[in-house]
Amino acid sequence: MSKVDAYIGIGSNLGDRQDFCSRALGLLGMLPRSALSGYSSAYETEPVGDVGGPFLNLVARVETQLPIHQLMEILSETERGLGRNLQDRSGARTLDLDLLFYGDQVIHEPGLNGLIVPHPRLHLRRFVLAPLAELAPDLRHPVLSRTMSALLAEVRDQHEVRRLPDPLVPWSREGQRYGLPIS
Repeated sequence: MSKVDAYIGIGSNLGDRQDFCSRALGLLGMLPRSALSGYSSAYETEPVGDVGGPFLNLVARVETQLPIHQLMEILSETERGLGRNLQDRSGARTLDLDLLFYGDQVIHEPGLNGLIVPHPRLHLRRFVLAPLAELAPDLRHPVLSRTMSALLAEVRDQHEVRRLPDPLVPWSREGQRYGLPIS
């Protein structure tokens, strides 16, 4: 299988949000047959709905050869391993990992746990578009045929999104932080 760029939304609003997001970045960097190739700044964002306090959100780009269902399984296990209650998908969370794009593939699998890629609401959410447009402003949505910077400029979502001044640093295998330039 050839490599594809997968874009993964990372969010946390419980506990040490920066630590959870840093751990998620480090774990994404350790995915088999993959490489963490970039990530956005972290943004503090007002929650959508009644899910607790503010979120920390960012987007990572992973160059991967993993089949999409295997990648989704690893993302779910990572959420669970870092304390996410997978039974309450809409509540406050230690970690939320959303597959936003998997290359330019468009997938719509029916059913309760069906897979939909690109993420069906990313174009409606400022907290996704701000970090995504920072990381990949010219990335084109394969269904809407709009770039991330254009979608951000057009979004009607008025929830507050504030870029944090200091970049997050991923955790490494040894529990130490290592640097990766922000793209």
